[in-house]
Amino acid sequence: MKKVAIAAVIVILAVVVGTYFYFSGKEYVVRITESDIRQKLDEKLPITKTYLFIIQVTLENPRVNLINGSNRVNAGLDVIFNITIGKNPKPLGGTVDASGGINYVPEKGEFYLTNPIIEDFEIQGIPSKYMDKVNEALTKALAEYYSKNPFYTLRATDAKQAAARMVLKNVIVEDKELVVTLGI
Repeated sequence: MKKVAIAAVIVILAVVVGTYFYFSGKEYVVRITESDIRQKLDEKLPITKTYLFIIQVTLENPRVNLINGSNRVNAGLDVIFNITIGKNPKPLGGTVDASGGINYVPEKGEFYLTNPIIEDFEIQGIPSKYMDKVNEALTKALAEYYSKNPFYTLRATDAKQAAARMVLKNVIVEDKELVVTLGI
């Protein structure tokens, strides 16, 4: 019984070491299109959250723009604010455009947008005295949404993608596609 257990451990160890050496030094490239990212972001929208006790933010209708040579994803969303002033909620609409870096979680094979930076936002009818609070609420809403919703997941059923659940080596945009290089 003990010999069988030792033999099984040796075989498993040999397979793991062999797999490591086989994939060591190899790189796998995953190409993700704008429409793939947009579709994945759209699956979880619209989403509504309340921030700072007075601002209800709804995010919907994602847009994605990949700029060649960049390592960031530019994403835009339509935004609806319901700001409570006094006892009356005041609905306001507009758009927000942000860019984010890429975070890869190898255990799950998932890619997330990280550290969103608001590049531009236009909200109709917001008094200037509320703009800082609106910007703060938007930043929190985007960071929360992007941290919980991957924009792409490697398919475990695809042998190449399953093997590529390794370390993120490089991210760059080429020909309107996010080109992600993974390897050991």
